[in-house]
Amino acid sequence: MRGRSARLFAALYPSDEALDHLGLALSALGAVALDDGRPSLRWTPRDLMHLTVAFFGEVADGAADDLGRALDEVADTTEPLTLHLRGAGTFEDRILFAGVGGDAEALRRLSAATAEAASDVGLRLDRRPRQRAHLTVARASGPRTSGRRKTDLRPTGPGLAELAHALAVYEGPRFTADALCLVESIPGAGRSGGPSYEVVRTSPLGVRR
Repeated sequence: MRGRSARLFAALYPSDEALDHLGLALSALGAVALDDGRPSLRWTPRDLMHLTVAFFGEVADGAADDLGRALDEVADTTEPLTLHLRGAGTFEDRILFAGVGGDAEALRRLSAATAEAASDVGLRLDRRPRQRAHLTVARASGPRTSGRRKTDLRPTGPGLAELAHALAVYEGPRFTADALCLVESIPGAGRSGGPSYEVVRTSPLGVRR
C-alpha cells in the first residue's frame, strides 16, 4: 500500500488463453495492438484487463487489512466460476467493453457478497451487485462530459458503436476464475499517465469445502 490510504477494488482475471483470443478478435478489427497509440481510442493494455467485482474507493490502511480478511471469508465459501468473454457494448459513448457469459448469476452473487462484506467492516458501499459484468477494451479520447452537457466525442476512424457492433457475435473460450483479487489502482503510474493496477491480496475461491 502507498501512503495512508489506497484506491481499491476487487476483481477476477481472465486466463491468458481468453486474453489471447480476445486480442486476435481485436486485431481482426484493425486494432493491431491494444496500445497502438491511435489518437481516437485508448486501448486497455493487456496487463490491466480485469473483471471488476466491487469498487471500494479510497480505503485507509487500517481498514484495508480488515477488508482483505473479509474478502478471504467470501472467497472461502464461493466455488470457482466458469466464465467466458462474449459480445460487446458501450457505456456513455466513451467506453467499449466485452461482455461476460457463463456463471453470470454466481458472479452477481459474488459481487453482492463482496460489497456486503466491505460494508460489514465499515466501508460505505452500494450493496447492489454489479448488474453488467464486463471487461473494458477501449475508451474514447477527447473532452469529458461536463455536468449535463455532452461535448463532441466522435472519434476519427472506427467509432465505439461500430466496434461494438462488429464484436456483438464474439465468444471467447471458457476460463476458470479461481481467485478473488484485491487490487490497488495507482493514479498516474501507468502508461501515458494512466493508472497502474497492483494486486495486493489474492483470495483463492472455494478453499473450504
